[in-house]
Amino acid sequence: MTTFDRPTTHRRPESPKRETIWSSSVWEPQMGYARGVRVGNQVFIAGTVAADGEGNPQGHDAYAQSDFIIRKIRDALRDLGADLEHVVSTVTHLSDFAHFDDYARAHKKYFGETPPVNTTVQASLVKPYFLVEITATAIVPDPAGAPAQEAER
Repeated sequence: MTTFDRPTTHRRPESPKRETIWSSSVWEPQMGYARGVRVGNQVFIAGTVAADGEGNPQGHDAYAQSDFIIRKIRDALRDLGADLEHVVSTVTHLSDFAHFDDYARAHKKYFGETPPVNTTVQASLVKPYFLVEITATAIVPDPAGAPAQEAER
């Protein structure tokens, strides 16, 4: 009997639990997306602009909008058992690179101690008064003392 002739048993790994949160954003129900999703120890936060629950802009410059956005992201992360220190990646869309310095100052204020990787691009945003949109991905470490998962054999 060769290796290829042996009967095999396929074990389907159990899917990690999925947690989903929504905010008061007017666009979430319109588009059918969530503010944040956690699967296992990974947390994904949707692209976030400086808008209140009715879509009204918060902040008139890129620094104020970035500050508002990062606090909004922090709240979503906390709702999913994570925090800003767990963020490993941010993707930022600026309506104009003229806003880069103000955005960068706010980003550093919150992420300077534990900097994630970042991609920043210029793009048209959902409304002309939004200057910044940020997406975040976080990985939450296993709690201290938790047993490591065995590798599948």
